[in-house]
Amino acid sequence: MKKKSIITLAALCFLFINCKPKSADKEVSGVDSLSVTKDSIAPAENVSEVFFKASGTEPFWGIEITNDSVRFTSPETEKNFTLAYGKPNRAMDANVISYEAKSDSIHLKFTIQQGKCSDGMSDNEYNYNVRASLKRGKDKDFKELKGCGNYSVDKQLQGNWILEELEGKKVNPKDFEKKLPGIEINTEESKFTGFAGCNGMGGKLFYEKEVLRFTDIFTTEMMCPNYDKEKLFVKALESTTTYQIKKDKLYLLNPDGTKAILQKAN
Repeated sequence: MKKKSIITLAALCFLFINCKPKSADKEVSGVDSLSVTKDSIAPAENVSEVFFKASGTEPFWGIEITNDSVRFTSPETEKNFTLAYGKPNRAMDANVISYEAKSDSIHLKFTIQQGKCSDGMSDNEYNYNVRASLKRGKDKDFKELKGCGNYSVDKQLQGNWILEELEGKKVNPKDFEKKLPGIEINTEESKFTGFAGCNGMGGKLFYEKEVLRFTDIFTTEMMCPNYDKEKLFVKALESTTTYQIKKDKLYLLNPDGTKAILQKAN
């Protein structure tokens, strides 16, 4: 009886040792009908918001870029993949950015160049030309792809923002007869409207990754006692080149420093 118990216990130990789960570090994900180690693919749960989308025809393909990965898509869904990319390179003399992403079985290189682009199939307007080179598995040569794309404006900018500081000074409500200046940003249409302090205003947004500019700004033409403050606010918008959002505050910046701080309206 004692002998049988020892044999049974030994058998259970053997099963336990051989049935424990395999390490997740060894897991392999199938991509483009080949295999890429999981480490080289950005985990889906960590994929952040897409800030640039591009597409092309002949053949159809698409690219989506987030802060940490690039996703390539095609009608053959089994050939879709997501890879982490290295630090992008920006040309010194033109608005051209180059990306590169690769794994054991895939090598993708592509450039984004500012310039009007047509996909030849729709009336959509694109502001960037995209050129991609893709090599899979045992391919000897890269396959060249052409397409168009646009940046997606940061959705955190959406909504109403009220001016709080201008050129390093707190805004005094007494300086404005009607209400405090502010802007309303529409990220879907890349436009903004607002109140400059005396006149209504509006314009367009130019957005790239870490770049924000207020362009084609127009105002109505009423004359008011605080017109100098209004001009200063409009000038701050015109000189903005980038931004930060911290605790519901929008910081408009350029190389000289902070031009304005706006508070998110409730």
